[in-house]
Order: sequence, then structure tokens, then C-alpha cells
Amino acid sequence: MRKRVIGIGFVSVLFLCTTAWVCSAQVIGRIEYLEGTVEIVRDGSPLRPIDIGSAVEHLDQIKTRANSTVCVSFLPSSGLSGQVDLEENTTAVLRSDSGGMEKVHELQLFTGALGVKVKRLASNKSSFRVRTPTAVLGVRGTEFTVISFNGAALVACKTGEVRCDPWSSSAASNGQAAPGDSALPGRLVEVLESQSVKTAEFPQGEFSSVWKDLRTRWKTFQVELITANPVSFLNSFVPVWERSASQIEADAQRLRANSVLEKWLLGAKKGGPKGNRSSWITERNAVMKDLLAIKPHLTVGMMSWYRLNELIPHLSSADMNKKLSNGQTVQAFVNRFTKTETEVSSAFTLFYAAEKQYMLRNDGLSPFLEF
Repeated sequence: MRKRVIGIGFVSVLFLCTTAWVCSAQVIGRIEYLEGTVEIVRDGSPLRPIDIGSAVEHLDQIKTRANSTVCVSFLPSSGLSGQVDLEENTTAVLRSDSGGMEKVHELQLFTGALGVKVKRLASNKSSFRVRTPTAVLGVRGTEFTVISFNGAALVACKTGEVRCDPWSSSAASNGQAAPGDSALPGRLVEVLESQSVKTAEFPQGEFSSVWKDLRTRWKTFQVELITANPVSFLNSFVPVWERSASQIEADAQRLRANSVLEKWLLGAKKGGPKGNRSSWITERNAVMKDLLAIKPHLTVGMMSWYRLNELIPHLSSADMNKKLSNGQTVQAFVNRFTKTETEVSSAFTLFYAAEKQYMLRNDGLSPFLEF
């Protein structure tokens, strides 16, 4: 009898720990300021209304349109203090992972620019990093800015230090990866799509105005690279995208048809997960099989999708009549690509919603370490 009581107590403690994570770890910050059109997708659905004071949760997808900006400040319960400013035409996901004894907060910057001013609270085991399609930026209590475009990232540090490593270095298991470098006051770091890392001197002057000028000239140069030979750029991404798109849509349909996930998402609208740890074990397996199926195609497709979204607005009317290597005109491809916008965006948001619900039932742990 005594062993049984101890066993029940142990299970109760585990359940309470999970419940505590469910209640406390979802809200990471709040909107401190916003201007223009800002969109947040949570649990697969647009969040409305959005205003100053609105909560920002784990795996929220945040998007700013032209002439728009949003500032997210961290809550003390996150273990961090400070804020993240997303500039116009920026798309990012904010996540929080429980990694052993440390809580790792990560902002996944898919495209656009942002400013970060953050530090870890004393006696708290939390960390923060920014991940772009090409770089992983380790933050060490600092203030910095980063812009991501055309498969490259440019980082400038106002105070402190930001460790800038190529994405390949975090993914490599054999230790053979391109060396990174640190952005420091007075020194820029650029991480290229090739995974090479370059440094340059940050010019003298007031930080914000100098950075604005540098960022504008850097992006102009990237756009010129694209427009110099747009068909060549398109030929690099169109085949990958077309292979991924059909697979993503099929995988997303299977994920939508998952009855367990459907129940989870309905429960999310009513305030959170129900059930017990025993049922969650079975339910997690039922959802994970479909998450595993979509993940590889989503990772490849997402990168191509964002790159094409960056490229297409810079095509000229003359470019539209040119032919791609597969024989179709640029205009025909753009028309087809535009038609996939809703379906593909829905697949991305569904995946994040499913991963979040899985983590709610798995002590905050996700099997997906990369994006």
C-alpha cells in the first residue's frame, strides 16, 4: 500500500509540473507598441484583436506589413528582460523550448529586419537567440539589429556581443562546419548563403542612423543581385519549390484529417489541454507520425517559399515573358505560385499549431531542434 501511495504521489507531481508548464510557459511577452498592420497567428488561427498589451505566446507567428512595426517586451516569468522590435515586412516565429535545466527562447526570423535589446535575469537559467535561414545568433545580454534577405544576414551590435554562427555549424554533427564570428560594437558580421562569414567595420556615427543607411544599401545590393539575372535565381528555386509544394499540401491534408489533432485544436479554443498523462502518451504518438511526415518537406519548402516571395516583387514586366528552364514562362509560374499562397500558409500555421499542442502534452519538449 505504501508503494502505491508513493507512486500516486509521483504521478501527481509529474502532472502538476506539466500543468505548471502549460499555464506559465505559453505567454512569453506582451505587445509594448504597434503601428500599421500587424498579424499574429496562434493555434492555426489569426488572433483578433491585436493591440498594446496583447499577450505573445510560444510559437506565435508574427508578421508586419509595409510601413508597420511591433515591439514585443518579455515578461519576467520568461527569465528575460528587454524587447524585440520587428520592422516592416518582417515574418518571425517566437518559441520557447525547455532544454534540460535551461529554457531556450528563440526568434526564428524568416525574412525582414528586427532589433533586439535583451538580457537574462539574475539567477535565471534562460537564454535567447535569433535564427535566420543562414545564421544562428547567440545573444549574450546585448543590443543589436539584424536584417535577413536573399539568403544572407547582416548583424550590427550596439552594446555587448552577438555570436554569429552559420546555420550549418549548429546542424553539423561531425564538428566540420564553417567558423563563425562575433558582432561587437564597431564591427559588422555578414553570414552569406554559402555559409561563409565576413566582417567589416561599423562606421562612426549615431548607431540608429548609420545602421539605417547600411541596411538600405545592403538590401539594395541584394536586390541588384537578384534583378541582374532573375531567371537564373528562379531556376534555382522553382524545381525545389514545385517538388515540395505538392507534398506539403498532401501532408497538410493528412494532418488536418488527424482526429486527435482536431480535438487538441478545439480544446485550445476553450482554454487549453484536457485529459491526463496516460491518454496524452497515446495521443502524442497519433499526432507525431503526421508531424514527422510533413517536417522534411516543410523545412525545404518553407525556405524556397520565402525566397521566392522576396524575389517575385522585384521582377519587371519584361522578366515575365522570359522562359524558365522547365519551359514555362515566368508569368505562368508566378500565377501558379500565387495561387498556392493560402494553402501553403495554412500548412505552415497548422504545423506550428500541432507542434505547440504536442509540447503542451510533453512537458514543453519538442523533437524538432531546427527549422
